Amino acid sequence: MLSLLKSIESISSCRDRGRLPRALLQAMATLFGKAAKVGIFSREAPGEAVLRQFSAPSTMNSAAAQWLEFLDDVRTVGVPRSRMIGGRRCSALLLQPSELTSEHLILACELDQADPIEHAEMIACLARIYGSQIKLLDYSELDTLTGLLNRKTFDETFERLLNASCAPPPDDIIEDLRKSQDEKAPAWLCVIDIDHFKRVNDSFGHLFGDEVLLRMGEHMRKTFRGGDRLFRFGGEEFVVVLNAPSEALAASSFDRFRTSLEKHEFPQIGQVTCSIGFTGVSSMDVSTDVVGRADEALYYAKEHGRNQVCCYERLVTDGAIVRRNTAEMRFAEDIDALFG
Repeated sequence: MLSLLKSIESISSCRDRGRLPRALLQAMATLFGKAAKVGIFSREAPGEAVLRQFSAPSTMNSAAAQWLEFLDDVRTVGVPRSRMIGGRRCSALLLQPSELTSEHLILACELDQADPIEHAEMIACLARIYGSQIKLLDYSELDTLTGLLNRKTFDETFERLLNASCAPPPDDIIEDLRKSQDEKAPAWLCVIDIDHFKRVNDSFGHLFGDEVLLRMGEHMRKTFRGGDRLFRFGGEEFVVVLNAPSEALAASSFDRFRTSLEKHEFPQIGQVTCSIGFTGVSSMDVSTDVVGRADEALYYAKEHGRNQVCCYERLVTDGAIVRRNTAEMRFAEDIDALFG
């Protein structure tokens, strides 16, 4: 009982969305034993369910293809469904989705217990605890207008964001199949600023300005990948943290968004463009330094024509700007704060 309560506590105290499904699977393994055949499938469109994590040892990975037709019928959050698959009784349940993504997660398992109804009810209870935590995270971490992550969340989780691509290896219970080569690549941070946004508010009013911000958030979710971290920093400024193998590929991702936004028609307003500055991120960085570098590249982009993407490191190499001495700048800021 104590081990189960600890597993439940790990779900209800988890602030890392990426690790929350793992916490749920670990609770399932505690409840039904480490040999339980339990997995979480990811689905963004009908017929496209992909096994994402599973408890080991398990035959679920090799049998995943047999589940796909069944999983397409699992569409109601929190309501378990069961079916015989390969001579085994299997159950699946749609987990509470986050407002951050279009991805749906489906908890699936084989019902080996003597009482499959009680078994299914226990699974549903754990799924509800998981769902409550997702709702709490959405409420506390999301910007109310755009639905993107808010500035407070960025400040609180910056170190975790940097370490997302080098998470600890799977333990002996849960195996994670999500990581692609991109997710193991270096991190890059960009600051996006809507060009001439004040003119939108002055010419059309703040309601239309809010509509631009709302549609900006929607466009970011559609353009960037599901694993990219998207934030609204306040006003017309947004931040993206993503993984890419090289500066060129990161620049390509940011420029794809810029050109896509440029072609988008905003009601009543017409064309809206943005300027983007980005920089590489290292494990030694602190959030203020990274955002500061990206801001410098952004200011350069805005001062030299707007509607373009500029890389801080590239600008330094080309002699367009002088590299920041971040240690000295932080010391000067501390002195100003102390005696200012």
